[in-house]
Amino acid sequence: MSALRDAIEAVREALRLVDEVRRVAERIGELTQELREIDRRVARLEGKWEAAMDIGRVSAVRRLPRAPRNKAEG
Repeated sequence: MSALRDAIEAVREALRLVDEVRRVAERIGELTQELREIDRRVARLEGKWEAAMDIGRVSAVRRLPRAPRNKAEG
């Protein structure tokens, strides 16, 4: 009987492990979706940051004093 009892316990443990693996796989799927959402948000922020930097450069160039034009060139 001991061998049969050990076999049944092994099957039960295997089923518990299968359930645990299933739950972990589901959580990994959830984390993957969250990571993709974070990645999209970061990409949007990067785009906004680059646009702000470009606007800042254009604004800075417009504020630079213009060099006087040489009459001989002109």
